[in-house]
Amino acid sequence: MRLSELLSCVRLDAAQFKNYKRRDQLPFMDREQFSVPPGEKLHSRWTDYTLEDALRLQVMVNLSEYKSPGKVKEPEISKRYDGLPPMAASAIAQNSILNACAKYDGGLAGILAQPNDIWHVTTVDASLHQGELWYGSEHFAGSLVECAKQIEDRKEHQVRAILFNVTSVLRGVIDAGKQSQVSDVLDFSEKHDA
Repeated sequence: MRLSELLSCVRLDAAQFKNYKRRDQLPFMDREQFSVPPGEKLHSRWTDYTLEDALRLQVMVNLSEYKSPGKVKEPEISKRYDGLPPMAASAIAQNSILNACAKYDGGLAGILAQPNDIWHVTTVDASLHQGELWYGSEHFAGSLVECAKQIEDRKEHQVRAILFNVTSVLRGVIDAGKQSQVSDVLDFSEKHDA
């Protein structure tokens, strides 16, 4: 799909997208490194986006640009960035969609085919290693019950858990794509009854 179609699926404006791109905060895998001949610019061919790209971008935006109701009267910048820093949200978006698609046969269609919504949790853990505090993260996808069990199992060293509903975000991206008549989304919806 073209950039304009991607943005309509995510309901993001071009200026915001360009800002993320300029700061290298987009949650897309670096596909160009495998396909750009030496001497050509990276990011020069970003015109063919996928539904997974739209989902990753929407997850990143949801995690980083949460707008809390209590900040309605404050300046625009404070309304937009109540969530995670964009780089952290971008990393979670990349890992979460990769994990969720790998866990369920059929990728995005497999996620939608599950009887329960699929959630994703990223846990941030801290542990002492040779007298120093080390941080790491783990990523899990599953039903809400499965994610809660993973969080409970890791609680000893856990600093925080970031949890979101993959199925719900995917449905929102598909609905926005249908409304905008994005052909890739319409094709996917037709094939998978989404």
